[in-house]
Amino acid sequence: MVKEASLAVRNQAIGMLKAGQTQKSVAIHFGTNVRTVRRWWLRAYCGNSLENRQGRGRKPAIGKVPKIVIAKTLGKKMKSTRKISQLLKSKGFQLSHVTVHTYLRKNLGVKPYKPQLQPKLTEKHKFARLTFCLARKNWSINDWRNVLFSDESPFELYHSPNRQNDRVWLADREKVVPTEKVKFPGKLQVWGMMSYNGLSNLHIIPSGQTVTTIYNLEEVLKKTMMSAMHRDRDTGAVTERKLLSDMWAAIFQQDGAPAHTSKKTQEWLGENFQNFWPKGIWPANSPDLSPIENLWSIIQTAINSFQPATNLKTPEKQLISAWRHISPEVLDKLIASMPDRISKCIQLKGGYIGK
Repeated sequence: MVKEASLAVRNQAIGMLKAGQTQKSVAIHFGTNVRTVRRWWLRAYCGNSLENRQGRGRKPAIGKVPKIVIAKTLGKKMKSTRKISQLLKSKGFQLSHVTVHTYLRKNLGVKPYKPQLQPKLTEKHKFARLTFCLARKNWSINDWRNVLFSDESPFELYHSPNRQNDRVWLADREKVVPTEKVKFPGKLQVWGMMSYNGLSNLHIIPSGQTVTTIYNLEEVLKKTMMSAMHRDRDTGAVTERKLLSDMWAAIFQQDGAPAHTSKKTQEWLGENFQNFWPKGIWPANSPDLSPIENLWSIIQTAINSFQPATNLKTPEKQLISAWRHISPEVLDKLIASMPDRISKCIQLKGGYIGK
């Protein structure tokens, strides 16, 4: 398709014709054809504007009733352009999904968005979240920098690229190298802890291992967590430096999983932490209040850029590498988001704030 000439180009062409140049030479100069230049000249000679007339071009093949039907689908779930097209066809209007898509984007100015998944919050959940946030509404960023956020997270083995985002530009579809996908990929469960300044080592939970109270105490808390707590370096990688400048001020956070809230775990934390949030403080169903959830998303994005795993050890190496390469600036930025999270949760009266 030949690119349409701008109004400035058309005016310049008319000026060259008035100066005595031929229509052919002007057409060659602007990379267009003689017929187009002649049309510009006739419009100028008759005193008409060189601007495009309003309403030119092919008219949209959408009548009044289809427009109303399409408009009524706005904001409703499960309304892809194909489903809208099928709905219109069932009413006797033969409009393709491409036509529907064009009308939605160009005429109505809307874009397709995927609904965000979020935990279902009961009134009890909202009350607990609101209570937690109100108690800390005056906390500054420096107050939140004393909190050590911890969590477990699953990652899929043999991760394959997201088909919505992964695209290969080629002239022939047959040349696209397929991505192999394992039918039933396993899961890799990990535990980690973050502060504004550093990270614990990433603890890989063995396949098939249930995180019981004993496992959580002996393998996660006593080994991985306490190892991070005893660091004394002020510089170095995020998995080597001190988590806080003053470790005595550390506040340990964890969610309400049974292994975390059991009597043995709570007693051990009470004996080894001057400050920790005991059972009932951190509200249930509140991943959106914890910055470590955002950290997991950053890790997932990082490993998505790697080649799909070919053996069981590859995902572990990818995760550990991505974990170690998180910068202190990213960690501090995540912790600094806490006052806004608390404020937004209060505004929503304990409702889900997103991540």
